Amino acid sequence: MQDEKYEQTKNSLRREIESLRQYYQTLREYIAGKRHDTAEALETLSLFKEGLSRISAHILTLYVLKGQKTKITWDSLLVNIDNALESSKATLHPNPQTAIELAFNMSEPKAQDVMTYLEKLEASL
Repeated sequence: MQDEKYEQTKNSLRREIESLRQYYQTLREYIAGKRHDTAEALETLSLFKEGLSRISAHILTLYVLKGQKTKITWDSLLVNIDNALESSKATLHPNPQTAIELAFNMSEPKAQDVMTYLEKLEASL
């Protein structure tokens, strides 16, 4: 039963990482200047944050099932994304590229570092 739960969690984690990768790519293109609807970009950022939260839960579950402990270290990224979302919605900023870029780069670890970690994790599953 525990092995089945472990396999289900791994498969869910793989799917979530793939979705997150797509959201991240869209957001990186937006930051680089590719034209996207502002509301769509903010929705993608919200989906990215939700996906990252789900991934955190999957990672914690995998460690618990293996009898190990871990700590998710990207809380500052989640907080900075929340701040970017709130400031962009509150000010109705026509182009929240800067807020998204700051959220990705001010965090420790940076969004790129988190994505690199997740790619390595996915490869090890």
